[in-house]
Amino acid sequence: MDMRKKMDVDIYEELSKLVDTHVKHYKEDFDLDQRLIMQAAKSELPEDRTLIWFCRECGTHCLRESQAFVRDTREHTTLRFYAEQSGEDITARIIVPKSVKGKKVMGDVYEVNFRDLAFKVAQDSISPAMTRMAFADGFEQEVPFHKSLRQAELLVQEHGKITSLHVIPVDKEALADLLKQQKYRLERLPEAASEEKLPSLPVADYRKYEVIKQDHPDTLVCFAQHDYFELYGDDAKKAAPLLSAKLLDKKIRGQPPLPVTGFKQELWVAASKKLWKAGHDVLLIKDGEVFKDLKAADFIPVGAELHIDGILSRVEKVDFQAGRVALANIEQRDHPVPYSESLDYVRSCVEDAGLTIYEAPRKQRKEATRSSVRDKLKTVRKEAAAQTRSPVKAKGKEREL
Repeated sequence: MDMRKKMDVDIYEELSKLVDTHVKHYKEDFDLDQRLIMQAAKSELPEDRTLIWFCRECGTHCLRESQAFVRDTREHTTLRFYAEQSGEDITARIIVPKSVKGKKVMGDVYEVNFRDLAFKVAQDSISPAMTRMAFADGFEQEVPFHKSLRQAELLVQEHGKITSLHVIPVDKEALADLLKQQKYRLERLPEAASEEKLPSLPVADYRKYEVIKQDHPDTLVCFAQHDYFELYGDDAKKAAPLLSAKLLDKKIRGQPPLPVTGFKQELWVAASKKLWKAGHDVLLIKDGEVFKDLKAADFIPVGAELHIDGILSRVEKVDFQAGRVALANIEQRDHPVPYSESLDYVRSCVEDAGLTIYEAPRKQRKEATRSSVRDKLKTVRKEAAAQTRSPVKAKGKEREL
């Protein structure tokens, strides 16, 4: 994959998108990362202003680049451990905080290959010489690296907690050259295209959407806005990978931004079918009215009978996740033979069969919920016996009975 860079962006916002996408457990690690990034943005030391950030399924890490290239530091060993001992899928960025705007940290974000970066750290790292420590009362001291742990314990008792710690390599110039080369490589990366800025969602329209969504909590609601059908919140997160679409943010006045994805209104047939095919109920709303209502149960109706390869078969079960349909060969109804076919193939057979395929399942559902003739007659007799007024003519279904 080609690496890209993003210049002068909200660093927290850029990284939080990766956390939402890649991190399933210990997302609170990112709270600590944000504090470290804020400290880096305010630091007067140039070596503190470039950070290596990476995330995996179980959390995130934020490390100083300059310390990662010094052997045996915490940053160095952490980076190498996850590259060499862990088989996880890891996403990494080099970030350079530049300024603080309120609660935002603005700066540059560079895409990097985590394992390539870790290999370079392992190959080019420099041996440590001294450790420079600063303490809560302002006291500072440099001690030999191999004695720093013991010395730190003694000094903390006298001067309070450690406020900063830097490991100084045996060859400062070599480290400076390494970091300079890294910076040069990153600056040569092409700049990523600016992300699409979506029009905000009017509060009145959002209220209408909320009412519809409350009535259809388990349905993917596609809401018409600016020539698009948009999906919001959890619906957007489910739909984006199915549509191969971006997951963006939608601004609403007085509300936190909502995740949003969608498709052009003119492409509704193909797009809604992708969602429907994945086993979702799909509701398209346009101008406040139902434009299209697709039920997952109708994609391949369970109980339907149709010919597949010339064999009369009945749909037993649809497994959308596996993409398979359980069928029964009912050429001999007393001895049905189970088998299965792919979802796409059975769907093509359903389309060939037309509307008649839906009649049997509908009839079955209707008969399952309809009371018997005997029960209805008993009800009519009881009601007639309980009333003293003159009998009236039965209407509707009772009249047919």
